[in-house]
Amino acid sequence: MKVIRKNCNITILFASLILSISIISCKPELENDILFTGDKYKNIMQFISTNADYSSFEKIVKSGKMSDALSSYNSNGGIDYTLFLPTNDAVAKFISENESYSTMDALLQDADYCSEIVKYHLVNGRIPSTDFPNGALANKTISNYFLTIFFREIDNVITYAVNDESKITVKDIKLNNGTIHIIDKMLTPVVYTSYQWVEKNTKFSIFSELLSKCGLSDTLNAYGLDQLGRKVYNEYTLIAESDSLYAANAILSFNDLTTKIYSTGVVDQDFTNKNNLVNKYARYHVIEKSVFLDEFKTDVYNTYGDSPISVDLEGILKFNTGTKNFDSITTNNVKTYINYIQIDLGKSNIVSRSGAIHQLNQVLYPFIPGRKAVTFEFYEEPIINTLSSIEGDHIINIADLKNISLVGLKSFNFINSSASLSGVLNTDYLKITGNFDFIFKTPKILAGRYTMKLVVNRGDVSYASIQTKVDNQNVGVILNLTDDTSGFKTVTLGTVEFWDFNSRTVKLSTIIPGTVLIDRIIFEPI
Repeated sequence: MKVIRKNCNITILFASLILSISIISCKPELENDILFTGDKYKNIMQFISTNADYSSFEKIVKSGKMSDALSSYNSNGGIDYTLFLPTNDAVAKFISENESYSTMDALLQDADYCSEIVKYHLVNGRIPSTDFPNGALANKTISNYFLTIFFREIDNVITYAVNDESKITVKDIKLNNGTIHIIDKMLTPVVYTSYQWVEKNTKFSIFSELLSKCGLSDTLNAYGLDQLGRKVYNEYTLIAESDSLYAANAILSFNDLTTKIYSTGVVDQDFTNKNNLVNKYARYHVIEKSVFLDEFKTDVYNTYGDSPISVDLEGILKFNTGTKNFDSITTNNVKTYINYIQIDLGKSNIVSRSGAIHQLNQVLYPFIPGRKAVTFEFYEEPIINTLSSIEGDHIINIADLKNISLVGLKSFNFINSSASLSGVLNTDYLKITGNFDFIFKTPKILAGRYTMKLVVNRGDVSYASIQTKVDNQNVGVILNLTDDTSGFKTVTLGTVEFWDFNSRTVKLSTIIPGTVLIDRIIFEPI
């Protein structure tokens, strides 16, 4: 809520400035841009215009009618901008490698593409180099895509590359409306989904044929439209396998791949059937959400297939530990087996319209990892995930929910406290008041027996009594939340057993109406 009030105050200040400016100037092309001038004010556009080294990019900016955006404070949902600014040589290098535009004049004639180029180089928010991750930037470009930063060490000096395409040569030029980082090659705007990237890349011919024959094109190219009419693609992570990786494993064609896969099961030529082993293999290479390298943590990641991929962060990034012994290392007569798959760092973190593309150093076959405790803090719900970084008491309307449904009420509250709370993981929790059914659809959980727990607040006379169900089966007895001393407590409900790798439906129903404050749901393997 503090953020909203702050923005309101800024908006009022900006509005008064616009009013005074509009008396003596023409209306800017972008209605919401707020322009400032004066001897002490220097914006991104002024920096570009007064430096001859960037005259080529200035022409692109003007062709795309983006001058006002670069002259103003951010009106695209952030505070200031970060611009990755190409030099004249960087623009020339881009044109020399571009199949569609052989000259600068040809590029400038395509005003829409020039606009896309500028938007792709312009990130919401001021990001200094000290905040660079080895992965995707925290904020998207104003064209709604992520840029990634790659760290490179050359002669003990750390350098940065954007999208592994362009080196940053000068960092942290601070201006009134943003920060500039100079790059040595103009970036190529993302125009492909992960599926399309693989399809057009001749080094992935077998993997491309795999995705196509398994009928995954519609699924992996699916998109919706945002409020501005822009395409918003479903996000996922694709683990792509190159022809060279397959060749190292004696797989030289799609037929070779199917033979290798069928060696563990029944031969079936209907590759679009989800029960087909080749189809299962293909879907196992798609993680349900986009995850860049710096975002991985020790966890299991659900795939479009029948089992998840496990990730361990123990010194290095390890995938599917225990799958098989690939190699061994002997140190001081002690042999250590390499029983996990590693990321190919130099060929991963590829950005597409649908998310990240990574490559591994071994062929990835479906693998059932060991079960681990899974905890749900409801961040799987997009609006809650967004609000998790904003302090305040937020009203969540049922119309804005995707994975949660609510019967008997039209809204509940998501509370993100500024103070630490005993028993709560991230100082936030849900508050639901009334007579209701709260229904949460979890991500997939591995088959097996689990102890189910809730972390809820207890000890207040206004609290409800609730019955918990999983997949329509009661778990434990009715829980009276007025009992016990006050505060968040971990309550063991009982045992559940799952027979397949699938999502689960958790339902909390009030038996006696009242308030429920819930932090998380936990399933611990038995």
